[in-house]
Amino acid sequence: MTSEQFSALAALMGLASGKSAAAARLVLVEGLSSAEAARRVGITTQGANQAVQRCRRVIELAKVVGGEVSRIR
Repeated sequence: MTSEQFSALAALMGLASGKSAAAARLVLVEGLSSAEAARRVGITTQGANQAVQRCRRVIELAKVVGGEVSRIR
């Protein structure tokens, strides 16, 4: 995912610019592991994983809206 795509995703989600958002950006844009992203921003690995999973869920829902996927899992 590009930085621009992540910014659009964050805006769509209303994702605040806090530590969770920073961790999700590091994972989804920079390719870091959730553990490394969490360490860098000062949150738990679980917190980073949850932020990334929320982002991935919104991406999947956006695909449904766009007609790319026939059903929501």
